[in-house]
Amino acid sequence: MCESIWKEVMKNFINVFNFLIIFILMIISIPAKASEDSKGLIVSFNGPVKEAYIGKYVRGLKGMAGLKGYEISIFENQFNQAQQNQQIQQYLALGELPNAFIWFPTDDVSGLEALQLLAETGVPVLKVNQLPNEFDKEYIIGFAGPDFSLRGRSAGYMMREAAASKKENGGFGFNVAVLSYPHDFTGYDLTINAFEDAIAGTDLKIINDAEVGFGRLNGYEGTLELIGAMGDQSIDFVFGMDDSILTGALKAFEDAGKIIGQDIIAIGAVCNGSRNLLDEGKQYGTTLQSPLHEGQLAIKLIDEYLSKGALEKFINYTPNPPISVENIGTSALQGYDGKLYSIKELCTGNW
Repeated sequence: MCESIWKEVMKNFINVFNFLIIFILMIISIPAKASEDSKGLIVSFNGPVKEAYIGKYVRGLKGMAGLKGYEISIFENQFNQAQQNQQIQQYLALGELPNAFIWFPTDDVSGLEALQLLAETGVPVLKVNQLPNEFDKEYIIGFAGPDFSLRGRSAGYMMREAAASKKENGGFGFNVAVLSYPHDFTGYDLTINAFEDAIAGTDLKIINDAEVGFGRLNGYEGTLELIGAMGDQSIDFVFGMDDSILTGALKAFEDAGKIIGQDIIAIGAVCNGSRNLLDEGKQYGTTLQSPLHEGQLAIKLIDEYLSKGALEKFINYTPNPPISVENIGTSALQGYDGKLYSIKELCTGNW
């Protein structure tokens, strides 16, 4: 009995100790307020900087903040919304407020209460990456992030192009498998609806919309399940909602004996896979979703709001141009800082 009580006491002590350590580190590492020679302090809550996408996003934040004259503090979580919620509570407990917050949630539904706490301070909050929903839009000043509809439409048009070329060269078989994000993810409906609209009126026919999830491993395992479920029915085209999913999927098709680029024509999105797939003819194309632009745009909008008291537009999208082997080596995109960036600098996979 005494032993169990002692274990519970120690468990509670460790939890309190860990909380205090995080709290103290926040006090030490984060400036309470901006220095006199800056325009203000911006605080961003986002995922881990060591992850490729978040890393380039934070690079965009810091570079643009410096250009606009702001100091910026970054609170990173391990793609864990509960951790981010706790960070927000701890930061607010310090009692000093910045000039603006940037909120990059992992799960905007379970992060709603933390967002409400930020909004209650009266400090403007900008949401990034995940589109506003009916629950959180009243607590934010606006949104900066990718246009899922444009991404899906661009992928669909590339697939139309590939299908037309196949037909002109005497090819046959136009069955399409979609490897999707979770169907309750904010961007799923926008992506699939735009993709379906883009391929409408062609020989292309979606025969399966597989909810594989996120990442290469889920792409691989979900595709193996798809192959088994489809039996003898052919899969001629594949659309992966991002290139990380698609990379795993193509490995699964190869393990099943398919020749990618011949038996199956693949289209991706986000530009977070591998350039080798395009160079080797295994991937027909992708669309660019630049986290560097996402970070830059967030600061640009914060500066606009603090300067004018409002944003011209509530929804603000980053560019999503199509990328193929024909333009990958020559394309460049201008940042919100006025500089030109190559595709290699903007993509987040093995480029």
